[in-house]
Amino acid sequence: MDDDASFRSFILKYLEQSGYPVIGAGSAIDFYREFDRQPYPLAIIDVGLPDQSGLVITKYIRENSSTRILLLSGDTSQETMIAGYEAGADQVLTKPVNFRLLDAALGNLMKRAVGQTAGLSEELTSKTEEVSSSHIWRLLTEGWALVTPAGEKLHLTGKEYVFIHKLVETPSVPVSRTILLKELSYPLDQHGHRSLESLIYRLRKKISPLLNTPIKTLNGEGYTFTSRIEVVI
Repeated sequence: MDDDASFRSFILKYLEQSGYPVIGAGSAIDFYREFDRQPYPLAIIDVGLPDQSGLVITKYIRENSSTRILLLSGDTSQETMIAGYEAGADQVLTKPVNFRLLDAALGNLMKRAVGQTAGLSEELTSKTEEVSSSHIWRLLTEGWALVTPAGEKLHLTGKEYVFIHKLVETPSVPVSRTILLKELSYPLDQHGHRSLESLIYRLRKKISPLLNTPIKTLNGEGYTFTSRIEVVI
């Protein structure tokens, strides 16, 4: 994942020619949406992304999967390298990329990934449309509830329901804080922002005690629900 379209295109082509099935993402929201659809054996993440730090994404991957992580950074300082490893990266390489080193790192990480999980190559090439309904979240209009893919029914407050419903209305576009404040009838000031943050924290905690939820914060853009979800009327 890299926000530089030309560099991303070059890397994708290079990896494809090397025999790797690959999917590219130019932003954090694109990555989260794709990552939540199916498992991947390896992720290549750039530290400097416009909507969220690659270190935050690395930490999310490490806490929620066994995916191997190769982190790329234009910053050659030891502090950045250490931060990458502390976030959970298996390997940190600096840009411009040395492709002989990249080849060696990818080969090593893929061997580890394949050794961990059988059959990932088939899952990697499966189509998005083939994701089973068991992975879909449901937002119930009647009774204000959110049903997890595991079938757990979480009862929502009125504002929690409005918040999720607003995210569901535009699944491909993050919803800004200003729009959410207006939708939730919160004041457009510091108190309103604190109320919104408190609402989101409680909702995430309700969904998962470890706060691992599809509700993602995109710096400078707003919020989005990255998993598949349907509204049941």
